[in-house]
Amino acid sequence: MTEPAIPADHGLTPDDFPGATALTQDAIDAAVSAVRRLADWHVWPERAETLRVDAPGDKLVALPTKRLVSVESVTVDGREVTIGENDFSEDGTLWIASMTPHPEGRPRRVVAEVVHGFAAPGDVLSLIRSMAGRASAPGQAYQVGRINVGAPGAVTPQSTEWRIIDQIRLGPIP
Repeated sequence: MTEPAIPADHGLTPDDFPGATALTQDAIDAAVSAVRRLADWHVWPERAETLRVDAPGDKLVALPTKRLVSVESVTVDGREVTIGENDFSEDGTLWIASMTPHPEGRPRRVVAEVVHGFAAPGDVLSLIRSMAGRASAPGQAYQVGRINVGAPGAVTPQSTEWRIIDQIRLGPIP
């Protein structure tokens, strides 16, 4: 099964990485796609989006984002609720004062129209450049003795790059 084609909205081109002459647009798109898949959300740029979550009825609701810029509207089970400027946190949590558990025990359906994402996270852009560079240079691997190091043509983070992925990756959402 293939994933649906989604137009690239990241805005990165090879021209954004001066000195990296071997980078191709396909490699950049593949690196961005890999980072977003590993992070479980789009990461950047800031964009308006509808987020849907099932919530157990607690007043604190976690949205699937690491950077919530603004909340435009929220509905709970189809009914609009008011969210003030102090009722959400940048980390993606909402405080819904009127939220209570559903009488039948099922989750509440929360739909939030939000703006979220980072403007231009430098460490992530550096990661994209590194991953795209490796993907653009197939056949480059290092060999020390009988050990071959590198993933030529692969679009995966190396061990030292996982720290950046871990900082932007969504954790379990209650």
